[in-house]
Amino acid sequence: MHKLLENAKGWGFRPHIQDYLPFPDSGALDRTASPKLAEKADQHLMTESPVPLGFPRHRWLLLFGDVMLIWVAVALSIGFRISFSWRTLSDYSLEPAFTLIMYPLTLYIFDLYNIQRVFRSWETSLRSAVAVGLGTLLVVLVFYMAPVGPYGRGVMALEAILAWYFLNVWRFLYGILFQKSGQRKPVLIIGAGSCGKRICKLLKSPLSPYEIRGFIDDNPVPIDSSEDPDIIGGTGQIADLTGKAAVDTVILAIPRNRPEHLVHSILEARLKGIQVLDMADVYETLTGRIPIGSIGDQWLLFTHGFYLLRADYIQKLKRLTDFIASGLILLAMSPIIGLTFLAIRLESPGPVFYTQQRVGKDRKLFTIYKFRSMRFQAEESGAQWAKEKDPRVTRVGRILRLTHIDEIPQIWNIFKGEMSLVGPRPERPEFVDVLEKQLPYYFVRHTVRPG
Repeated sequence: MHKLLENAKGWGFRPHIQDYLPFPDSGALDRTASPKLAEKADQHLMTESPVPLGFPRHRWLLLFGDVMLIWVAVALSIGFRISFSWRTLSDYSLEPAFTLIMYPLTLYIFDLYNIQRVFRSWETSLRSAVAVGLGTLLVVLVFYMAPVGPYGRGVMALEAILAWYFLNVWRFLYGILFQKSGQRKPVLIIGAGSCGKRICKLLKSPLSPYEIRGFIDDNPVPIDSSEDPDIIGGTGQIADLTGKAAVDTVILAIPRNRPEHLVHSILEARLKGIQVLDMADVYETLTGRIPIGSIGDQWLLFTHGFYLLRADYIQKLKRLTDFIASGLILLAMSPIIGLTFLAIRLESPGPVFYTQQRVGKDRKLFTIYKFRSMRFQAEESGAQWAKEKDPRVTRVGRILRLTHIDEIPQIWNIFKGEMSLVGPRPERPEFVDVLEKQLPYYFVRHTVRPG
């Protein structure tokens, strides 16, 4: 279920873990002796917060367009199947209202309000099809279990098809309009290391409001990628470099261990009217998530939110929400579960479900469930790290992973109270033992239910 709520794997770049450790002399990995572990640690440090902490302004426009088009799809489906009249629409007012809630919710779950996905047309089409399908199943489930009025299957089917088509066209047009609307704000990035490259990659998106004019870094080594801006100078001359580049804003992408001369140079720039933005703040504003690997220990010590662990009523409300939502989703997804069960059986021998021990809240072990996406006994020789284009993955498994249908059985874990709809990724105990020794504060994630 974590993959439905988190978009942390598509970045295609792995930083050096040393760039992110709060203390340079502690927890350093021997990358030569353990390259796979280092890669796994990098993955954790570069993972965004699974909980979107905000809803940036560009997403509100996307959401507004979605709601309007979903309403049009509902009105057209009722009109084509029943009658084009205001009286008919008023008679069927409750069902469309519920649809206008469920469709955006499922689109949000499948990460379709992420600006990075707007231009991935094929992926957007596939994800939106699954999201609309799930939303339709939830609407059907509610109105067939507790009917408050007739709402024909033909209306729902046409509504889903029209909504899927309109949503995809809207995202295509939205991307084009966003590209052509207004000028981007020119900025310089202070720090050409892993954090700098990461924010650079985000800002190069066609939907980014910023234009990168260059990097400021004391390391004269050229940038690895020819597509990235050049290093235009060192950190001791920030104010002068902003004047030469004709920018009034810089993004600080050095999260910790900032030398004294850098702090002095930044302060001098601010006194001259230069706006200094923190990389993590920019990232959160654009994506609604916090880049875990780009925050320092001070952020962790002084951030708000720890009081939620002591608020008993909030914990009970969260558990009640998980219980009700997971139960409804299991019922709504039962047709997809049945088809997936059959597809796995027909393609390859072995069990339909893949089970594995994971570490949960308070370090308690639990059994996690997934649809099997690899060939049977793929780990006969022991635990192996998953990788891109893994040859062990079956043809059906590739589709399951792409659509995240392989995660659906984890909803049972949520229903049982072992996981939550929102939470950190649970890991295997053999990996946790090592990661806790290598990654500072890794143990903190075990204070809440995984998701």
